[in-house]
Amino acid sequence: MFNGILPEIIISIAALFFFGCALFDYKKIFPWAVGFGVAATLANLVSLHEQHAFFHGAFMVDGFSRFFSFLICASFLLACVIAGKLRQTDQEKVGEFFFFVSIGTLGLLLVTGATELLTLFIGLEISSYPLFIVASYRKGLGFQFESVAKYMVFGAVSMAFMLYGITYMYGAFGSTFFADIIPAIPNHLDDPMAILGVILFMAGLLYKLAAFPFHFWAPDVYAGAAAEVVAFIAALPKLAAVALLVRVSSMFMGMDGLVPVLTILSILSMTLGNLMALAQNELKRLLAYSAVSHAGYIMLGLLAPGDGGLQAALFYGAVYALMTLAAFLIAIEVAGEEHDIPLENLRGLWKRSPSLAIMLAVTFISLAGLPPMAGFTGKLFLIMSVWKAGYFWPVLAAVLNTLLGSFYYLRVIKISLVGGKEEEQPLVLPIYVRPLAVALGLLILFLGLMPGSLLNLAGAAIAVL
Repeated sequence: MFNGILPEIIISIAALFFFGCALFDYKKIFPWAVGFGVAATLANLVSLHEQHAFFHGAFMVDGFSRFFSFLICASFLLACVIAGKLRQTDQEKVGEFFFFVSIGTLGLLLVTGATELLTLFIGLEISSYPLFIVASYRKGLGFQFESVAKYMVFGAVSMAFMLYGITYMYGAFGSTFFADIIPAIPNHLDDPMAILGVILFMAGLLYKLAAFPFHFWAPDVYAGAAAEVVAFIAALPKLAAVALLVRVSSMFMGMDGLVPVLTILSILSMTLGNLMALAQNELKRLLAYSAVSHAGYIMLGLLAPGDGGLQAALFYGAVYALMTLAAFLIAIEVAGEEHDIPLENLRGLWKRSPSLAIMLAVTFISLAGLPPMAGFTGKLFLIMSVWKAGYFWPVLAAVLNTLLGSFYYLRVIKISLVGGKEEEQPLVLPIYVRPLAVALGLLILFLGLMPGSLLNLAGAAIAVL
C-alpha cells in the first residue's frame, strides 16, 4: 500500500534532509536535490496503475493523481536543476531554499489526490506558505518586499474566500467529500448557500491559476522574486490548480449560471493577459502576463467536458509547465547576477550562445501556439473540443488571442537573433545547461509532432474520475 504514496514519502525525506543541511550549514546540496527529484519522479511509475484510498478516503491514489504527481515531481526535478546555478550572494541559504520548495511540492502532491474539501485546503496551505517565504529569498531588493507582501495578502484573501466557500458548501450539502457534493448539486440549484459556496471556492481556485480577475499578484511577484524561485511558482502550483479544476469541474458545470461566467473569465484572461504582455519590456513581467493568458486557454477545456476538453486541458497544462520551465532556464542564464531581465539583455543572444537562442526560439514559438510545437498542438486540441461542444465565441477569442500573442512572443525571438555588439563575450554556461536546453527543445518539438503518448495518458487519467 505504501507504494501508492512513495513519491510523497521521498519528498518528505528530501525536506527533512534539506532542513538538516540548513541546520548544519551543509552547502553541497545541488546533487542531492536532483537525486531526490529523480527518485520522486520514478516512484510515480511504481504506483502508476495502483489505486488506494488513504485517511478514510480523503486522499486517493489513482491514475488521475499519479498523472499530476508525475508531472509535479518531474517539474520539481527540472526546477531544481534550473536553480542549480544559485547566485553567489544566495549560497548561504541554499539549504533553506530547497527545504521550503520541497515542503511546497509535498503540499501540491496532497492537492492532486485530495477528494475532500478540508484535505484540499490543508494541501493548499502547506504549498502556499513555503512559496511565500522563498519569494523573498533574494536579499537587499526594496521592490521585492512589496511584491512578497502582495503575494502574501492576495494569497491569504484567496484562502479566506476558499475557506468561506467550504463552510457554506458543508452547510448546504452536509459533507466535504466531492463524491457526496457533486451528485447533490442538481438538487441545490436554488439554494443561495450552495451557490455562494461554489462561487467563493472557485474564486480561491482561480487565484492559484492566476486567471482574471485574480491575477493581480502575478506580475509583481514574477518581477520581484528571483528567477529561480519564479520557476517553481510559475510551473508547479499551476499543475495542481489544473488538477483541482478538472477534478471538481462537474461541480460548477452542474450549475448552468456559472458556465457563462466561466466563459467570460476565460476570454478576459486570454485577452487581458495578451494585451498587457504587449506593453512589457522586462522578461519576467512578460511571462507573468503570458501566464494569465494561458490560464484562459486552460479554462476553455472545462467548457467541453464531454468532447475531450478535460483531456485537452490536462495535455495543455503539462505542456505549459514544460514551456515555462524552459523559458526560465533561459532567463536565469541571461540574467547572470542581475535581478531584472530587460528584453534588451536578450539582444544578440545568438552571438553569445547559439544553443540558448535556438531554445528560446523553440520555446517562444510554442508559447505563441504556432506549429509545429507542442503549444500549437495543445491549443488546437482545446479549440477543437470547444468547437465540438458548440461554443463559437470562445473559439473565436482563442484564435484571435493566439494571433495577438504571437506579436510579443515573436518580438522576443527577433531581439535575441538580431543586433548585439560584434565583440560580444560568449555566455559561460554550466555544463548541464546545453544538454538540458537541447532535451527540453526536442521534447517540446516531439510533443508537437507526436502528441499521442501524452494525450493518451491524459485520457486514461480522466477516465478514472
